[in-house]
Amino acid sequence: MDFLINTDELEAICGLLHIQQLTYLRGIRPYMDVKTGVVGVKRRISYQSIAEQLYVEPHQGIKSQSWSRDQVRRAVAGLARAGIITVQSEGMHLILKCQLATLGYFVQNKAA
Repeated sequence: MDFLINTDELEAICGLLHIQQLTYLRGIRPYMDVKTGVVGVKRRISYQSIAEQLYVEPHQGIKSQSWSRDQVRRAVAGLARAGIITVQSEGMHLILKCQLATLGYFVQNKAA
């Protein structure tokens, strides 16, 4: 899955907490519908699915790290306060809109 981050997005997340940056770059942005800028309609997301994307596996000399749903919820709220996303949730479905993302781009498959 390829996606393109523009300079407005990079500048907006610069200086934010690492969990907020990772939440945007690993948990939200890859699943955005490029036509609408919305995440969570075509492919549902949840705070748990975002937390799973942020999980760090243990390696030699590196401890594993996982984030709780509450920590991810606070990270999403921080992204919303920064104006990077807006929360458009309906009921129990998490729906987010990426405010600064470039819309309408796509990469066509090359002819064989």
